[in-house]
Amino acid sequence: MATKSSYDDATSTTDRIRSRWDRFTAWRLRRPFLGGLLLCLAGIIITWVPMQILPDLLFVGGELTGFLAIGVAFGVLVFLTGVFALYKPAHSDVIGVVGIALSILSLVGSLGGLVFGLLFGILGGNLCLAWKPDEDRVPDRVTEPSPVDNAVAGVRNRLQRVVGPVRRRLRHRLETATTETGPQNAETTDE
Repeated sequence: MATKSSYDDATSTTDRIRSRWDRFTAWRLRRPFLGGLLLCLAGIIITWVPMQILPDLLFVGGELTGFLAIGVAFGVLVFLTGVFALYKPAHSDVIGVVGIALSILSLVGSLGGLVFGLLFGILGGNLCLAWKPDEDRVPDRVTEPSPVDNAVAGVRNRLQRVVGPVRRRLRHRLETATTETGPQNAETTDE
């Protein structure tokens, strides 16, 4: 009896985990998840660099305190753009531009998070810019062909009109040659 109960508990736990994972996947696919995640990571890295020095300068007092505080502010703002991209996916294009701009400006106060935060921020912002909701995507088969596609199709049709008859004649000659030489080859191999 205890075995059946533990089996049912394990099955229900597995079903709950699968259900939650499916809901998370559905949520993730409706927003620029990787772009927002990279912007959040960039914000953490950009903030981490000046926070290693800022507490000491605040305690002792120094001229660089305001400069490092600006770096912390840029890092927090980059992190918030990542959170906002996950929260409001409809505005992901504007969020991407703001995230890229703030990541570049983070060079001023925190050296761009030792350049890694800068790169993650630019990459995350570009992913937010490139992301489009499913209803905005148009299947390739529905779109009108471009002028280049039309020109290639025209050249292909003209080439097919010229090459087609030649290819049919060559194929016919090849078929007649193989049928004529086929039995002779069989007789020569039998001897």
